[in-house]
Amino acid sequence: MSDLTETFIQEIEHALNGEHFLLEDFSIRTADYTNYVGLNIKYLYLPQYRFEGKIFKDQGKFNVEFIPGKITLTVKKDNLLKYEFLSAIHEWLNNTYSEMTKTPIERKVKEHDEILKSWQEKIHSMGEEGDHFFTKEEGEELRKKLNELEELLKNEIIENQENKNTQKQDLDKLQSEVNTLREHSKVLSKKNWFLSFSVRFFMWIKRNPGMTRRLAGFSRELLPEDVKDIVSQEALDQLLPPSNLEIVSDTESE
Repeated sequence: MSDLTETFIQEIEHALNGEHFLLEDFSIRTADYTNYVGLNIKYLYLPQYRFEGKIFKDQGKFNVEFIPGKITLTVKKDNLLKYEFLSAIHEWLNNTYSEMTKTPIERKVKEHDEILKSWQEKIHSMGEEGDHFFTKEEGEELRKKLNELEELLKNEIIENQENKNTQKQDLDKLQSEVNTLREHSKVLSKKNWFLSFSVRFFMWIKRNPGMTRRLAGFSRELLPEDVKDIVSQEALDQLLPPSNLEIVSDTESE
């Protein structure tokens, strides 16, 4: 068990859940030592991009080392205060986003959720086509479909979220997530884009369980023909929370 407080862990998680990323995009590990707690954060899709910290007990001081930096690949900072430590996480995220939008990306996702992982394994089996990038025409068509999907989810949020503050937060989060997918379509291979999409798709399902079937059907239409044969409707259904599948099944049988 980590020697860090839940309050501080939540501050770290909040820092990771930002404009371009979801908390689920990262693996987070801690390790207790005599004088400090070690923190290791990795970006799941590009595990070479990592953030490591030493949180010294009873001193309120932090050492960090992260990849990538803004100028050099590795950055080291010592004797930081808490706000400087959290600021260093934001700096690392900004650098990671900047690097991944300027560099050809190959990544291998290790997702702990077994339901999502089973779908991602099918995406991994795409073959050589999955290593290709979207053509200009494919990218434009994909972004058009993302616009339609965003509109679908927007309407769902507006219709079902009565609290205006929460509604605005949900809409802003959705816009950020879809914008990230639009940008990913320009810089990621097809296989890696579908992996990035699968994470966000699963989060949308969790946040909008009433739209489970509609999202699954729409999302399959988002896929190109050669991927539909690999990621079948059955495979998409595996992403859906079992309780929602059972509810829909019971309703249809009636």
